[in-house]
Amino acid sequence: MTLLKRLAGSVAVLLAMILLLAGVLYVKSGGLPTPLNVPPGIDLAATPPPAAVRCERLRIPVKLGPRGLFRYDIVGELCAPEEPDGRVLQVLLSGSGYGTLYWDFPYQPDRYSYVRAAWQAGYATFNYYRPGLGESDHPFGALLTVDRHAYVLAQLLEVLSQQHDFAGVVTVGHSFGSVTAIAHALARPDQVDGIVLTGFAHNTNPGFIMAMREGVDFAAFKGPFAGKIIDPTYLISKPGMRKEIFYTPGNADPAVIAVDEANRQPTTIGETISASKYFGPQSRELRVPVLLLLGDDDFVVCGGDLDCKNHAATIAHEEAYFGPASCLEMVMLPDTGHDSALHLEAPASFARMLDWVGRRIGGDSGAPASAPCGE
Repeated sequence: MTLLKRLAGSVAVLLAMILLLAGVLYVKSGGLPTPLNVPPGIDLAATPPPAAVRCERLRIPVKLGPRGLFRYDIVGELCAPEEPDGRVLQVLLSGSGYGTLYWDFPYQPDRYSYVRAAWQAGYATFNYYRPGLGESDHPFGALLTVDRHAYVLAQLLEVLSQQHDFAGVVTVGHSFGSVTAIAHALARPDQVDGIVLTGFAHNTNPGFIMAMREGVDFAAFKGPFAGKIIDPTYLISKPGMRKEIFYTPGNADPAVIAVDEANRQPTTIGETISASKYFGPQSRELRVPVLLLLGDDDFVVCGGDLDCKNHAATIAHEEAYFGPASCLEMVMLPDTGHDSALHLEAPASFARMLDWVGRRIGGDSGAPASAPCGE
């Protein structure tokens, strides 16, 4: 009898573990509060948006795939000078470990916030937490692949386009966000008029892979989300790692690095594994204009077979991965690391990006492109 009780107890424990795993895998896990963390000694004086800019916080339910059983809420902010209708929409896609903060940086925002630069140029923006980040829901991390993020982006654009009459749509990516922009443009070229890629090249630095092996923890056990995230497939960068890997220290404000470090977000195993899929020749099939900005000190994608300090060779390397239909333009950023939007020359980088959007896609208040591709 005692043996039967022990066996029943073991079965009950096993069942409980299976149910817990099933819950982690499939049941919707909600978003997490994302208060802005301010390091000691740094003044983040609140600078309000320009008076003419109107913002709407949106919560949009999506599925991870066509056969998805569950819906996950995505939280983002749609902003525009006065009204978004009739304007070109720029959708901001952050990199691994970053939420909405990357494209709308709170420290000296007039210098480091790309969304503010876009508003000043007359564009609408949608800056959102992708699944697994911030206030958006957190599905099982192994499910969060590049293709599923692209599918989520397609649903978001469907909803936004039903609500507003945009003059055009541009996706603006950083790192993993750039990979997502490529995947989406290949799958749904009807939804996008151009893509901007930053922190991306068709190359992987072996040194970065080795650094990542030592530079991340399991978010469930260490870091700012320990005890809040229970999914063991979520990862978080270790303290201090970003300065060494994402920045060129002589070209970055230490306060920017400190704010970045204090507000780091997780990434997932699914994202990490799936990203390399689009480092191959798929981008030759792109049928929309592409702008690629790359820092020549980008430790993530420069190194190994690609010496980005040789600008001409790097541009030639990337041109081989894009076809004529992409009308590729490439800009090399000297002495700039992976997080180009957070280096001292950010305003100049933003100006190049906005100039390209105006020439290739459209300008202020929906003005037509001044130099569209193919003409």
